[in-house]
Amino acid sequence: MQASILIVEDESIIQFDLQSRLQRLGYAVVGLASSGEEAVAKAAELKPDLVLMDVRLEGQMDGLEAAQKIRAIRNVPVLFLTAHAAGMGEQELAALHPCVSKPFRVPELKSAIAKALDHRVGNGSSDPASN
Repeated sequence: MQASILIVEDESIIQFDLQSRLQRLGYAVVGLASSGEEAVAKAAELKPDLVLMDVRLEGQMDGLEAAQKIRAIRNVPVLFLTAHAAGMGEQELAALHPCVSKPFRVPELKSAIAKALDHRVGNGSSDPASN
């Protein structure tokens, strides 16, 4: 069964590029969100296997806060996307783990997604309510 992914990105061009690439890789993109608030609502409704989350988003809630709220609702891995990793300190980068830097390369993205999904299954942390 293909993994379902929620894309949270405030730039529509990047949203649709990611959606297209992920679908070509065999993933099911179950939704798109551009704000933290929208991401939390869609994650609760759609129950994705993975959330791809930009750090900077539209609205009052950034990606870090949205990820915390999503994880409080259901145990789902969040893979952060950021174009700003180079200017961050060690502590900031640790908060973004796991993270893929933009612009991303498809092999890097594919590997990071596989690791996040494997980690979820390997820890037995899948959400039984979604089965």
